[in-house]
Amino acid sequence: MIRVSIRLAGLLRNAYKKSPSAEGEEVDLPPKARVVDLLDHYLIPHEKAHLIVVNRRRATLATILSHGDEVRILPLAGGG
Repeated sequence: MIRVSIRLAGLLRNAYKKSPSAEGEEVDLPPKARVVDLLDHYLIPHEKAHLIVVNRRRATLATILSHGDEVRILPLAGGG
């Protein structure tokens, strides 16, 4: 197993995080898990993950995760 930390931003944080008190969370995934597997673990629809960042670098759904990675997922932001 690998353990990665995840931080959800904006509306994703309120809708999908597992721990109500935590800003960031850690999750165990199988070796060679990809970002898409992490989204599926949290039941986040893929189209809601507008920007994915792994270890402060832009990533895609196909990015393979490693033990200790820090993942941030941001939704599309709107304004008026």
